[in-house]
Amino acid sequence: MVEITVFLPVYNGAAFLDQTLASLRQQDFAGFEVLCIDDCSTDDSRAVIQRYADADDRIKYLHTGHNLGSAARAVNFAASHATGQRFVYSSQDDMFSRDWLSQLHARAVETGADAVLPDVVFYHADGTDDRRIMGYQGDRKKILSGREAFVASLDWTIPGNALWPMRLLKDTGFDDFNAFADEYTVRRFFLACDSIAFCAGVFFYRQDNATAITKGPSAARLDAADASLRLWHLICDNGFGPDVHGPFALRTLRATIRAQAMVFNAPELASETPRLTDVWLAMHRSAPFQTSLAAAGTGVFKRLAYQRAVRSHTWFVGLARLSASIARRKDR
Repeated sequence: MVEITVFLPVYNGAAFLDQTLASLRQQDFAGFEVLCIDDCSTDDSRAVIQRYADADDRIKYLHTGHNLGSAARAVNFAASHATGQRFVYSSQDDMFSRDWLSQLHARAVETGADAVLPDVVFYHADGTDDRRIMGYQGDRKKILSGREAFVASLDWTIPGNALWPMRLLKDTGFDDFNAFADEYTVRRFFLACDSIAFCAGVFFYRQDNATAITKGPSAARLDAADASLRLWHLICDNGFGPDVHGPFALRTLRATIRAQAMVFNAPELASETPRLTDVWLAMHRSAPFQTSLAAAGTGVFKRLAYQRAVRSHTWFVGLARLSASIARRKDR
């Protein structure tokens, strides 16, 4: 048994995987294992992982046997192999400060907090456009309740890249309904925690990987609309007030409009339109959602436009076309 299990789902990640694994090997904390979960990669990912596994027995290679199709499913697959008391999750292209794990672990022991968050740097190899989330509004000494952390995570005041108790994974696992299910899962994890602390370790969240699902038009990116609506339901089901669910209703509608705009700008995604229509219909047919949307604090014009967009598909499509046009102009 080790203190920390690092879950590292891998699918065709050879381009950056060497840097990620090297960053893990350089940790100044010894009591960890890395479960590299190869979801049937077709590139050199297996060879890269095996090279590190041969050199360091803390790094372990797992193969899913057949393509599971998402990082969440890969983590669930590997859960039974984990021996850590706590766990963290990383993408195959992220990196870490040398004291990332030691800072997380020390703060967990010091505070007794269920979860601990590092600083997160939105990382670009050339250093441009980097930004940093540090503690809670800059305060690493702050201790949040699970509900406070849940709310703070909704607008990325705090990230979801936490050191979690293993029981959360063993009890319920990661949700795997679509490509953004992990973002839903970490919010659910916050609700299951009594306290959340912060530390000075750094998680470098890579932003310049052009092959990541969050880059460029793709069917996976359209999943954001459905994931956002599910999260709105989670907010309401847990008794948060209109000051929380109202702004998130607006965010959900905007996410759906942006997704439809992406389809307009990427004709190859036209076949995905019905599932975006389904998300719109779910909002359109929900009186609680429309009431929630009305509570969002926006200007009069925007409020009226968004309220019409959730009541009229013609308005919804019109705003999506406007969004698509603005996106095209920005790309020129």
